[in-house]
Amino acid sequence: MVSNARIPNPGWRLLWLFLCIMIQLQLVRAQTAVSTLFVPDTDTIVSFNLPPNSDDINFYVITPDWYQYTAIGFGTSMSDALMLVMYPSADHKGVTVSPRRATGNTEPVYSPATQLTLHETTINDNFDMIVNATCRGCQLFTKVGTAAPMLFAVGPGLDLSSDDPDARIRRHSAYGRFTLNLTRATGPGGIGNPTTTTTTTTPDAILSSDDGSLLKGGDAKAATAHGILYAIVALAVAPFDSLVAGALGARWAWVHGVTATVYFAFVLGAMVPGVLVSGEHVATQQFRTGHQVLGLLTVVALTVMFGWGIALSWIKRSAKKRGQEPPESTRLLGVVHRWVCRGIWVLLLVNVGVGLKLSEQRMVLILGYVALAVGVIAFLVPVYFCLWRISKKRKEKEEGLEMPTIYDHHGFN
Repeated sequence: MVSNARIPNPGWRLLWLFLCIMIQLQLVRAQTAVSTLFVPDTDTIVSFNLPPNSDDINFYVITPDWYQYTAIGFGTSMSDALMLVMYPSADHKGVTVSPRRATGNTEPVYSPATQLTLHETTINDNFDMIVNATCRGCQLFTKVGTAAPMLFAVGPGLDLSSDDPDARIRRHSAYGRFTLNLTRATGPGGIGNPTTTTTTTTPDAILSSDDGSLLKGGDAKAATAHGILYAIVALAVAPFDSLVAGALGARWAWVHGVTATVYFAFVLGAMVPGVLVSGEHVATQQFRTGHQVLGLLTVVALTVMFGWGIALSWIKRSAKKRGQEPPESTRLLGVVHRWVCRGIWVLLLVNVGVGLKLSEQRMVLILGYVALAVGVIAFLVPVYFCLWRISKKRKEKEEGLEMPTIYDHHGFN
């Protein structure tokens, strides 16, 4: 079947060919006006395009969804940097893109003033997050040039599916700094699929653990030290101090003084990194979480009881030097000291578990700690009961030996 469309004459054919060539040149220019980052360790590709006569930045990201988040930042450091944080949406079909600002090496805070236009966000069958978006006015946050400083980070392997742009995120598990030639990325056309670019041309920047440009793990030494020290205190140091106090009693009070001092030092040593870590996360900066409130209460109570114990020891020692019995009130003060310290230990056991939950540790670790705590309690309760029985019989025996002396003193035969 022959078409009825009119066939253009040779002059029109030349003009048509010229227009087609110009269109192809424009398409090629649009495709090459892109700067691309490739991170082989995390299977991440990020491409940028800067439209001319605009402060906007077009960006395209493809990254696996098995990380809690993927983040791109503009600047040399996190301090006052704009971070584009991406994580799966609540239905796990799209991607939430959260613009955030950081004041330092802290959790970045959602910045609602930063405007984003999302052209496409999806999660494909390969569990890759795909984002095609425009950040309005974002050229103001970076130095447009041949070596624009930028940041990259991925979170730990934890689930996060949320539509909340202010959702909590954990410290990055890998991060790196890189530079991009954004001058080359300046041009019209936006961004297509960058996977084609990376397979046919060399990326402008590569972050890899092989050359040290991608660093694995965040600087979580303070948080780790805080958790380990408090777990040691709750599972070992505190119950051991209580056993020493119950087993040796007043006869070897100095040993209890040594173990109590070690106990108190451990608690203070664990508190310091905890305070430092609190300032790095939005949820803990105000010291209002249950873990922090319980922690501060236990530290204050333990400080009071530590001073209480020193005062009781001094009163008893002073009375002994004078050849007198300690005041009757010291018995009640000793009972209060003993039971409050036991309550502090229980709070420590509970608070370590609350801290594990707050830090979003894996359930297997939380259950492992709970099993250890229950095991320690199951072991110590009968031990404490035996010590109590022994102490009670010792007191009854001592009181029985004192009775004849009392009767003789009053003239009874």
